[in-house]
Amino acid sequence: MAFPFLSQEWMDAAKAIRAKYQDQAPKITAVIRINQVITDVPFGDGTVHSYMDTSSGEMEVELGELENPDATRSEEHTSELQSPDHLVCRLLLEKK
Repeated sequence: MAFPFLSQEWMDAAKAIRAKYQDQAPKITAVIRINQVITDVPFGDGTVHSYMDTSSGEMEVELGELENPDATRSEEHTSELQSPDHLVCRLLLEKK
């Protein structure tokens, strides 16, 4: 079943997938702490705040905000954002 990108249901499904394949994921060696602000979302109040944090050695993606992030990214809700792989690649390239 598909859920709106970054909705609570989407986050729960993503966590379940990460947990299922955790033993197959490569070790994370880069530390990055990013806040993400997505506007014009088709649910809730129209804005979603989320973050990605790898400082523990595992990828943590949650709703909310980090204190003192390495970067904050703001984007409109589009289908391009629905691929976390593409987002992470863009953010890492921009950080260089």
